[in-house]
Amino acid sequence: MPMKIVQDETFGDIIDYDTLREGMYDVVDNVFPNFNLLGSMQEASDKFKNNPNYMTACAASGLAYMMLVAAEEDELAAELKGKVFTLGWTEEHTGTDLLSVTTTATPMSDDPDEKNFHIKGQKWLINNSYHADYHSIIAKTDPNASGPRALSIFAVPHSSTKNWERLDTHVLKNMVLTKYDVDGPGILVGQVGKGLEILQRMALPSKYQCSYMGVAMVEEAIPAAIDHLSSKEIFSENPINFSNVFRQLYNLVQQSALINFTFFRALAFSDSPFLQFHGLMLKSWLLLKCNEVLAQNLLVTGSKGFLKESKIGGYAIDSFVYPVFDGHYTLNTLLSYKHMKRYLSASEIGDIETRMQTLKDNAYVPLEGKQILNDSREMRRPPFFDYADYIKRCELPIDLPIQTLLDTIQAIIDAIKDRDETNEPEFRYKVGMIVHNLEALLSAVELWKVTENDNYLNTVIMQFNEIGKLINRIISEGYFEIDFIDPMHQLPLPDVDDPVKFLSELLDVKGQLRG
Repeated sequence: MPMKIVQDETFGDIIDYDTLREGMYDVVDNVFPNFNLLGSMQEASDKFKNNPNYMTACAASGLAYMMLVAAEEDELAAELKGKVFTLGWTEEHTGTDLLSVTTTATPMSDDPDEKNFHIKGQKWLINNSYHADYHSIIAKTDPNASGPRALSIFAVPHSSTKNWERLDTHVLKNMVLTKYDVDGPGILVGQVGKGLEILQRMALPSKYQCSYMGVAMVEEAIPAAIDHLSSKEIFSENPINFSNVFRQLYNLVQQSALINFTFFRALAFSDSPFLQFHGLMLKSWLLLKCNEVLAQNLLVTGSKGFLKESKIGGYAIDSFVYPVFDGHYTLNTLLSYKHMKRYLSASEIGDIETRMQTLKDNAYVPLEGKQILNDSREMRRPPFFDYADYIKRCELPIDLPIQTLLDTIQAIIDAIKDRDETNEPEFRYKVGMIVHNLEALLSAVELWKVTENDNYLNTVIMQFNEIGKLINRIISEGYFEIDFIDPMHQLPLPDVDDPVKFLSELLDVKGQLRG
């Protein structure tokens, strides 16, 4: 299916929505009647060739359709399967603060079971809005309400929307982001006042889907850089053979392997209570890491990356839309603050053998599940285990000072508490960043453990040093009288005859795990 760009007389150069519509049925066929989280992503990749504009439009449509599945509106889900949807949630002056939306919903009758409402309001920065068949609209039946039961969610047909105004962006320029008015009938999804509950059900697995594109960009951009630097010539030599270039590519490949494994590791455990926790990490740490790696990859590659047809530069720029859109990475990091005490105080003994077997059986495998119907309240307290004990029992062949790391983090927490600044957003955010980086370190350890490949030991060391830099910055900026974390030395670069083969094999985490 060609990923063509069409000239629209209203909006200019945009994606071909007929092409999008043709592929959406097969994508959401993995969402309803059976829910297959990875299957839906793989189908989207197949249909839309990982084109960021198409994939983002597909993700918006699929997520909006998922409101019907999360609300168990099976009849409506079957009827509207394959339609293009959009997420009509945000408003210009509220952003992600959905409890402050001003769009209202008025029932068509006094029947307490009425499902038909008149929806009136304005939505802002919405993808697909002009071309969508249906809109997933967040609105209030009581405009003065502001609590958890204030929100309801509605399926609103295109005919109830008007006055679209395209909002130009610096990234993904072939999307159609607009603000527009809603003024017409809509169908209540679920029950009045249950909108937030439905959104939470959708949000648990949707964070995985939103992170998928960042992973896909890295999967394509790093090999493209390796291919370019192993084929061009400078001073009659391929740059990949220069020690400085190989070192930079080696570091990028290590980080890329960790990104890839962390994503599919989270999917392998997505039927567990860690669904929400891993989702928060993917939407913040992972997507920010994708930005960092893609930007470094562009710098290493040089001018080739600036060509329009090159994915190297295009992905580096377009990737910024995913974590920064409406500041979701900030919110997800703040939400992770509460998990720090579980890293520091959990006493359960982690079952290494079971976890390794789960990764071998489930990682990279599309499996059906019921993640979208999980009760978010049951997902808020996942069963953490003794972090330092688990890592020590993994028996790394390097001296990882994990207890020193945790003791330093505890000292920071105590110092923040002594200052009575526990609830300060600055420290909550910084501690949330430590939480995500601790989990990334655990992921790096498990990457080495499950593949039994010592070439991933530097991945562990690099991630340890990342946490050390973060902790040292917090100590420095906070004027805390706490000892800094010393960085670890990386293991020496391997002496390889074929750098392309070596780096490509390191990137192929799936192959390493299956091997």
